[in-house]
Amino acid sequence: MEIISLLIFGIGFIAFGIRHNKNIHSEEGFGSSDSVILEFITSWIDKLPYWFTKTIYLLIALGCLIGSYLTNF
Repeated sequence: MEIISLLIFGIGFIAFGIRHNKNIHSEEGFGSSDSVILEFITSWIDKLPYWFTKTIYLLIALGCLIGSYLTNF
């Protein structure tokens, strides 16, 4: 179960990293969301520089994918 959740998070953060561009970065944190967790995350991500946020997304994805690979053994 842990492998599947890490794979899902890894693929999800890769999608966020690829989807994340300067237009979306300037729009994040605004508007309302039904998810309290998503609202919290986007509120502090909006304050970070674009390149840093994109790097964080991709590093988290890489960590999740490596973690899923290592838990397979």
